[in-house]
Amino acid sequence: MAAHPLPPAVQRLFYRHQADRLDTQQHAALVIPTVLADGALDDWHWLFREYGWDAVRDWLLVPSHAESLPPAVQHFWTLMLLGTAQETPRWSGGNGRRAVPPDALPDWFPPELP
Repeated sequence: MAAHPLPPAVQRLFYRHQADRLDTQQHAALVIPTVLADGALDDWHWLFREYGWDAVRDWLLVPSHAESLPPAVQHFWTLMLLGTAQETPRWSGGNGRRAVPPDALPDWFPPELP
């Protein structure tokens, strides 16, 4: 089986890994979300040339894959590739303002803010 190494320009996105040892086919589950989340335009061009639009779209259709992306990135790529923006709530209760128990605040904290 022939190796499919990451191009040097894309390797910079994988600073937590031994990027020169990553294989585009074997490590697609790491490569696709990293490039979608952290890449720039040239990186995205490479990603879609390497895997194809359909493969990236199919990857994004798996709910746990889309949920692994940061919220704004998930919103953007689901809109671009699926035609409908999706954003997974990151905690129960949504994005509402969290209440702080009054006894958790120091005496000097202004009472009108909580």
